[in-house]
Amino acid sequence: MNATQPVTTYATAAAVPHRVAAAVAPAGRGHLARFSLRDAPGWLVSLGVHVAAFAMLLAFKIHVDSTNEASIVSELEDVESEQFFDTTIADQVGNTAEVTSLTSAAPAQMAVQAAQAVESIQNEVRQRIEGDFKSPDAPVTDDVEQIAQDDLVSRVESSGGAVENLSEQGGVEGAIDRLAWEIMQSLHQNKTTVIWLFDQSLSLKERRETIADRFENVYRQLESLDEGSKGALQTVVATYGQKFALLTDKPVEDVKPLISKVRTIPNDILGVENVFYAVHTLAAKFKGERAKKRNVLIFIITDEKGDDAEKYLEDTLVLCRRSGIRVYTVGNSAPFGREKSKFLWKYEDGSTDELDVDAGPETVAPEALAVGFWGGHGPDLSRMSSGYGPYGLTRLCKESGGMYYIAQEENRAQKFSPDVMRNYQPDYRPIKDYKASLDRNKAKMALVIAARQSKDDRLDDVGLTRSGFAAYNDTVLREEITEAQKPAADLIFKIDRLAEILSQGEKDRDKVSEPRWRAAYDLAIGRALAMKVRSQGYNQMLAEMKSAPKSFQNKDSNQWRIVPSKAINAGQAVKKLERQAATYLKRVIDDHPDTPWEKLATRELSTPMGWEWQEVKNPTILAANTSPDEARRRIQLARDEVAKKPQPKKMPAAPAREKPKL
Repeated sequence: MNATQPVTTYATAAAVPHRVAAAVAPAGRGHLARFSLRDAPGWLVSLGVHVAAFAMLLAFKIHVDSTNEASIVSELEDVESEQFFDTTIADQVGNTAEVTSLTSAAPAQMAVQAAQAVESIQNEVRQRIEGDFKSPDAPVTDDVEQIAQDDLVSRVESSGGAVENLSEQGGVEGAIDRLAWEIMQSLHQNKTTVIWLFDQSLSLKERRETIADRFENVYRQLESLDEGSKGALQTVVATYGQKFALLTDKPVEDVKPLISKVRTIPNDILGVENVFYAVHTLAAKFKGERAKKRNVLIFIITDEKGDDAEKYLEDTLVLCRRSGIRVYTVGNSAPFGREKSKFLWKYEDGSTDELDVDAGPETVAPEALAVGFWGGHGPDLSRMSSGYGPYGLTRLCKESGGMYYIAQEENRAQKFSPDVMRNYQPDYRPIKDYKASLDRNKAKMALVIAARQSKDDRLDDVGLTRSGFAAYNDTVLREEITEAQKPAADLIFKIDRLAEILSQGEKDRDKVSEPRWRAAYDLAIGRALAMKVRSQGYNQMLAEMKSAPKSFQNKDSNQWRIVPSKAINAGQAVKKLERQAATYLKRVIDDHPDTPWEKLATRELSTPMGWEWQEVKNPTILAANTSPDEARRRIQLARDEVAKKPQPKKMPAAPAREKPKL
């Protein structure tokens, strides 16, 4: 075909769409329309080219989208998987009864056991946090009103503060005076209904009597103010323990009959405090007072945290806010980072006993290790006050516009400036938000898990299993070291596991912005590493002495004692751990002065992390260089002498005393 011949062209999808071709082709005479490209207008050619290009781009886009979708899914799966800790576990030292040296022979067992512990605790961490707010079934007589989800989400800032410490400003009496002032301020605004809600627990008996003594005087002062007309001030008294009860059928103006009822409130011996259910019941009953232009104030009198926060707290505080009901509490300070506080109980025979009460922590879950101090001597910091009330009651007061008054504070010697501690306020967000923050940050999650693990492992007392070893001959020395290593092995395993749990959060430590969380994490990992250094060093010193007993420099010495030392005699790996521990602890001291975390870090660093042997003469044991045979002979003689002496008449054992539930 030469250039002068006409070109026969058929409209195709790749060139010009059928509809376009049909529209522009000249009418045919019983056959397909033919035309020359030379005769086609320019705009038609341009349109065909652009349509073809568009079709190609569309096909390419569909291909790319399908590829990206798979990539996005893969990335989401990677992000989701990062919510879980790496379960790689460090070597365990000395986890057998017969430990002779530092060894890596046990990493497999350590890895399996520690990995199982971490995975188990992490999978259950939400349930474990909820377990801190035990929710025993309350004897519900009416269904608790369920709050709409929108109300739970749309939280408001309270107009009131959170906590005021009156422990040194009158205690319970001072707190009651403050409540009287709150009543007076309320009466300036509107008529007021005051609801006194008393904890029925045994531990609160004395406080109820103190309030009854002051009750009449408070109301006499209020009456003298002559606020409002008749019925301006009405009072309700209620109690709670396992059950809830109203001591008045309806609000009353004359409080004199109530005083005797307060004095005779029965003690609840079951030790269960369903305070949030009680407040919810009262709020539901008196929520209509707002429409009558009456204010409602609820005054909780207690010394514990309550057992049903997880079940009723959120609904209760929303109902109180919605109804304009302010809640105040006269209670105790929460122990710093711990759940239990001590109460001095007096038995009828005059004897006393320190019993545990559920008074904390000041946060949703404990955020501090429940461990003692190993080696050395220093102040007992296990009973430091947090300076705040327990989380549930404090949050209820805060968000309803009330106040938590601390009437009693344990260990007043350890006090911290409110101006400083204001920067370390606990997280008072809803529990579900607290849990979500743990999921987003591995350092926070690791801290909460480690705190729970330290409690489960009962590490409050991590003192040396043994510090003095009889050494009048090498056989006795080896036997005593062997016995000391048995309980030490279990302790070393627990400490190493604790350090490993916390180390898994290190990568997210710098993402933590809140001063409280930063101080808490640094202190916890610093203390855990310091204990690991001490435990491994202790094991190493015992192992070396057992394999090659030292010789006494003094011929009269007959005992070896192991004491803290600045020298680290357990290898380079342990020395590196010692530097890491010191770095974390010094950071706490430098970054968080005049706080409980700084106090604990200083106490931890006050004792060197290494060990050394000291020889001593102990007159209560056999002399040095006594042979095994001679030692056995003398021990038997001593036993025979004791057997010859008349034995004192055995007194009948005192019956086991049943401790009350507070």
